[in-house]
Amino acid sequence: MMEINGLHSQLSGMVQRGQLSGRKIAALIELKDTVDRFACCQYVEQDEIDALKEKYGAEPEIVSWGDYFQTEVASRHFDMSDAEFLKIIDTIRFDLISSTMIFRNKSDDFKEQVREEAIIASGIDAQQWGNAEEQSAHMGILLQYFEQLNLQACAIADVDQRWFESFLQQSSQSTG
Repeated sequence: MMEINGLHSQLSGMVQRGQLSGRKIAALIELKDTVDRFACCQYVEQDEIDALKEKYGAEPEIVSWGDYFQTEVASRHFDMSDAEFLKIIDTIRFDLISSTMIFRNKSDDFKEQVREEAIIASGIDAQQWGNAEEQSAHMGILLQYFEQLNLQACAIADVDQRWFESFLQQSSQSTG
C-alpha cells in the first residue's frame, strides 16, 4: 500500500483505485494543512483518544480537524471534476477565514440569533429558500465551524489573509 506524505492513510484505497487525480491529492494535502492551521482544538481530544485506546486497544484514525475535512471531502466529492473539487476546497478555506472574522469577539446574543435563524431556515425545504434563508443557513455553518474548531483562538495567518483578499477580488470580478 503506497503512502503519500500528508494524505490520510484512509484514502490510500481511493488513490490505488485511481479515484483521486494528482491535482485532487495535492488539494487535499493543502486542505488538511489549512484546516489544521485554523483549528485550535483536535477533532478528537487527547483524553478521548486515551479512553478509546484503553477500551479498544487502538486509537481513532481521524484525530485532527484536518484529517476529518480531508477524508470527508475526498470520500464525498471524489467523482467531481478537478475544477469543481478545487472550488469546494477553496470554499472551505474561505468559510474558515470568514467564520473567524465574523464571529470573533461577537456577543453570545449575536451567535444565538444566528443559530436560531439557521434552525428556522433548516426547517424549510431548501428548494423554497430565498436569499435570506440561504444566508441564514450559511451563517449557521460558519458558526458551527467557529465553535467546533475553536476559531476564537485562531490567528489568521498572512498567507490566508492574502489568499482571502485575492479570492474576494476574483469573485467580484467574475460577478461584476
